[in-house]
Amino acid sequence: MNRHILVVEDDFYIRDALRELLEEEGHTVVCAENGAHGLAALETMRPCPDVILLDLMMPVKDGFQFRTEQRADARFAHIPVVVMSADPHLDSRRDLLAARAYLRKPVDIVQLLAAAVT
Repeated sequence: MNRHILVVEDDFYIRDALRELLEEEGHTVVCAENGAHGLAALETMRPCPDVILLDLMMPVKDGFQFRTEQRADARFAHIPVVVMSADPHLDSRRDLLAARAYLRKPVDIVQLLAAAVT
């Protein structure tokens, strides 16, 4: 099943690798380099993404700020989020994020695909 996926990740190499992997799996991918660009992508992406893959530690607008604004907007609040992070405090911050899944970097590809396409 073709999914529409928004990848919000500041590291170019990770972002590009995720895009390539997901497109090879048959999905449509839009990428954003930080939370501000991710929110802008939500405004223009049609159809809306089925899932958002979200890094937490990014410049301009981090993943926490992105998630707060996404959840506050009724048009986008329903979109599930998969958090990908190397943040050592991720476990204690889960309640703030209310994500579908939490993946530690480096991300296991099998877990990523399972979380993103289910």
